[in-house]
Amino acid sequence: MRAMTLDSYGLDPRLIELPVPTPGPHQVRVRVRATSINPIDWKQASGEARPLLGAKFPRFIPGYDLAGEVDALGPGVTGFSVGQRVHTRLSGSGGGASAELVLAGLDVLQPMPEGMDFAQAAGLPLAGMTALQGLRDACRLPMSGATVRVLIIGASGGVGHLAVQLARAAGAEVTGVCSAKNAELVGRLGARHVIDYTRPDAWSGQPPFDVIYDCVGSSPGEFLPRLTAHGRFASCLPGPAVFAHAALNLVRSKKVLPVLLSANAADLSVLDALVAKKQLEVVIDSRFPLAELRAAWAKSRSGRVAGKVIVEL
Repeated sequence: MRAMTLDSYGLDPRLIELPVPTPGPHQVRVRVRATSINPIDWKQASGEARPLLGAKFPRFIPGYDLAGEVDALGPGVTGFSVGQRVHTRLSGSGGGASAELVLAGLDVLQPMPEGMDFAQAAGLPLAGMTALQGLRDACRLPMSGATVRVLIIGASGGVGHLAVQLARAAGAEVTGVCSAKNAELVGRLGARHVIDYTRPDAWSGQPPFDVIYDCVGSSPGEFLPRLTAHGRFASCLPGPAVFAHAALNLVRSKKVLPVLLSANAADLSVLDALVAKKQLEVVIDSRFPLAELRAAWAKSRSGRVAGKVIVEL
């Protein structure tokens, strides 16, 4: 099989031939049709994520999100069949998605929703579960009947554009923060209000928010004044400032929460159900072939992405 690999930290993967992996118990082998790029992919590959997330060399295969068809079943596997269309965020921290054939555990694998193509299905798992867990678990947003005001920072990005839709589907009044060029998209996805962060008067007249979900790595101190008295600020790109503010949660009514993804089939199933009901869509920004993984990373690193960057096999 072909796979993109790295022999050391860097952003110049090469395409090589590797042996076909054999699925073990509770595993299936998936023939990959599409993967999606997430910042963690190139941060891990470059070494930027060390020491929290290292890579094992040589022949490290980067990437975690994928969609494809079941190619083989491990011993004792039930509930899946050869040829079935599936998607997943691979478990653990060992990567593996940038290959023609990948082993996936049953704990993170889900059948693709009817009518969803491989590119959209590959773009959903990591970003979608991060959006869901940030809103539902960290921010305690009820997934139906919500009446609160929610602010999504980075509302046109990979996690952000899904968070806008999840908050809207829950019933919240959603405000999205993005550049002017993406305002129409964010509004179409469900934001009642859109703030162009490039405008000097961007925040003029904005009342406080019950929930702020930061998808770009903002400083909590900048946004705590924009929270209601018992509001919650969560970040899926938590830096030292987020953890420092989180240490004060016991003595402060406004809460700051880091969001750390826990990949699991149950949450992917929740997202799939919303896709089936047409309440959630994955927006595709751009597509690249496997051999151009480096270019796909460069697109993601540019920060000028609306939705997801996809690699197709």
